[in-house]
Amino acid sequence: MEKIKRQSLKSSFMEAVAITMLIVFLCSGLAIFGCYLLQKHILPDSNEVWLTQQTTAPDGTVTEAKMRYVLDDSPEPFGQLIADGQERNESQGQTSYMIERIESSYSMLSPKTRTAYRVSQICMMLLPFLFAVIGITLCAWWFYHKILEPPITVLMDATVHIQDRDLNFQINFSGRDELGQLCTAFEKMRQTLYENNRQLWSMLEERRALQASVAHDLRNPIAIMTGYVEYLQENRQGGTLTDEKLEKALANLGITAERMGHYTDTMRDLGAIEETEVHRREVELPEFLQHMADSLSILFQNTEVRFACDFHVPAGRVVLDGELLYRVLENLISNALRFAEHQIELAFYLEHGTLSATVTDDGPGFSDKLLQKKTALFYSEDTSGKHLGLGLAVSRVLCQKHGGTIELSNRLPHGACVKATITIKQ
Repeated sequence: MEKIKRQSLKSSFMEAVAITMLIVFLCSGLAIFGCYLLQKHILPDSNEVWLTQQTTAPDGTVTEAKMRYVLDDSPEPFGQLIADGQERNESQGQTSYMIERIESSYSMLSPKTRTAYRVSQICMMLLPFLFAVIGITLCAWWFYHKILEPPITVLMDATVHIQDRDLNFQINFSGRDELGQLCTAFEKMRQTLYENNRQLWSMLEERRALQASVAHDLRNPIAIMTGYVEYLQENRQGGTLTDEKLEKALANLGITAERMGHYTDTMRDLGAIEETEVHRREVELPEFLQHMADSLSILFQNTEVRFACDFHVPAGRVVLDGELLYRVLENLISNALRFAEHQIELAFYLEHGTLSATVTDDGPGFSDKLLQKKTALFYSEDTSGKHLGLGLAVSRVLCQKHGGTIELSNRLPHGACVKATITIKQ
């Protein structure tokens, strides 16, 4: 899979600032150049000079005439200047010429052109500053609305959903910077919270089912004890209570009380199991599972049941709680040994981050009544009170703590199948 190139907020900001500065410099340069052209157009050419002609008449009268003339590389001849009201007459007086450079062209401008010139000077200084302010403002606006606002809005909406205890939503943001990574981390946190809440809700539902199951099962021993009490009272009042009847009633009451004690002990043990913490560590597959299967084979000593184990897992290192998995398999195999006739099979599978262990036997299988209640935390068909289904209950709780579950089914033509799954990290 191609690795996505990350771009930091710092690089995005520096890129936006660089582009803004380039645009500001370009606009400022164009503005200054435009103002320069305007000033050049308003002011006379620096090569212009005043050509002054001074004529002295025979009677001593002096007249002057001025003409603006441009000095360039190709000078042109010009005739004698004539003052206003005089006619050209070479025989009259003496004529002299004087050339004077125009030092300050601004002084020769009209009031309107002077105002235009002043405005152009002010614009040359003010427009670059104005462009810089506008550029910074637009850069900040663009960076916020295009880079910062979308992920912030997504995170704020997600926060509102979480505050309302609504985890059934998704955070969709494909940014490649730090805020995009934050949104991705927030989505992972939401998924974890959603999964934890789902598992917690499932455990609460199963706890309610457990309480209902225990309450239902306790009705029988309570009814039996109540019946025997009434039986003893009636026989005592009627004078027919013999030592034999009394001994039989007391024995049955003792058995019923012992069964009720089993129920209370089971509930206490199950509560302790729910407090167990998961301790994951890295192991090597399939060697670790092979060692676990060898340890479980000790359970088949002094039995005629054959044990077979298959491994459908690739070689590699994974992270899981091996002790927890061993306790689950030990409970499942112990239960299977009670019903198996000749063989019990254990198979391991690994796919999509889930490790599953399937325990099958060749016994009578689960009843339809049990399969209908296969999602219950606590259920048993044993009416003797010796086996209350604690093994399956403990296994289900431990698998749930490891992000998995327990599934019950029957295999053809006969036999029971229990599949335990846990989530692992590869």
